[in-house]
Amino acid sequence: MNTLIWLAAQGPGKKLEESLGNEIGAIFMLIVIFVSVTLFWKRAFTAFLGFVLFAMLVSVFVFRPDFVTQLGENGFQWLFEAYLK
Repeated sequence: MNTLIWLAAQGPGKKLEESLGNEIGAIFMLIVIFVSVTLFWKRAFTAFLGFVLFAMLVSVFVFRPDFVTQLGENGFQWLFEAYLK
């Protein structure tokens, strides 16, 4: 019975994510915009493109981990479709 209560309780990480999720996203976006404008202004186009791609990957992993999980499951099923039958 205690394990059921333990599983139903929200942890501090979930509470923190609910309360600060939007603020962290806004701060992340401001940092990305500042670094992107700085690199673009310095005409460091290769570094700019690299940073933008890195920021897109990080944002997907941080803000949409369910998308990454679903993409991995779909890829695994597609790749090993013959063996799963």
